[in-house]
Formats: sequence, structure tokens, C-alpha cells
Amino acid sequence: MVDPGRETQYTESDVIEVFRDRSDYAEPLTASEVAEQLDCSRRTALNRLHDLQDETDVTSKKVGGRSRVWWIPVRMDG
Repeated sequence: MVDPGRETQYTESDVIEVFRDRSDYAEPLTASEVAEQLDCSRRTALNRLHDLQDETDVTSKKVGGRSRVWWIPVRMDG
């Protein structure tokens, strides 16, 4: 059980699963959408997303003044 006032630790694998467990694998997500799926704070999701961007294929793009979307690029064989 989690101590009151302490949030559950989420791994990068937990965040990757959020991207993989969707019907549209290519659809970008916001940090708030990731947080909702993990049932964690937006800040926790954002921290994990930044970690993933530094270490994996997860990438992001600013789409407004302070808005950013995140996705895993879909590779096309060609």
C-alpha cells in the first residue's frame, strides 16, 4: 500500500504500455491523457515522458503555447 501523500512510482514501461494499448497506435497523446490512463499526476506522467524521450523512440512536438503531444513513431517498411 502506498503511504498517504506519496504517489505510486511509475516506470517507463508503464508509460510505453499506455501508447501500445490503444486502438490507434499512431495517435499522439498529451501528458494529461497519459496521466489519466496511469491514474497519476500530470507532473509524474510528464517526468516519465521526458525520461522516455531521452532514452527511447518516444518523441514530442509543441502544438501550442504550452501544449505538447507525445508519440512513438510508426516505422513504415518501404
